[in-house]
Amino acid sequence: MGETSLVEGKVTDAIRLVQKLDASGEGPTMVVWYFYDDAEEWRLLIAGPTFDALLPDKEAVAYRSLVEAIRSLSLSSLGVSDLKLLETKKPLVQSMRRLVGTGATGIVQAHFSNTTLNGIFIKEMIIMRAA
Repeated sequence: MGETSLVEGKVTDAIRLVQKLDASGEGPTMVVWYFYDDAEEWRLLIAGPTFDALLPDKEAVAYRSLVEAIRSLSLSSLGVSDLKLLETKKPLVQSMRRLVGTGATGIVQAHFSNTTLNGIFIKEMIIMRAA
């Protein structure tokens, strides 16, 4: 997987994070582990209406919400540096919905590599939710 492997523990912790956000009413509509080829690192991309309301002006508040959820679950494999919040209107987010539809609370592990999606080359990604 990618030049740098994504540890299974990070995937498991991401699922727990999504479930926590769902339970708190902040459920994201898109969650994807995305490999940034140029930086050779994985990021957990998260988007949803709750975060749209805070981005970009109150970005720190949005990230604080995620960090608090991570802390409350004691997720040692995830940190704020692993996360990237996106607005749902971004082209990549819109494209994910067309590729895999999970429903509002569904969680999957759909793996894609060396894929072009609406003109965007994706080295590697694991779609966990795209509603």
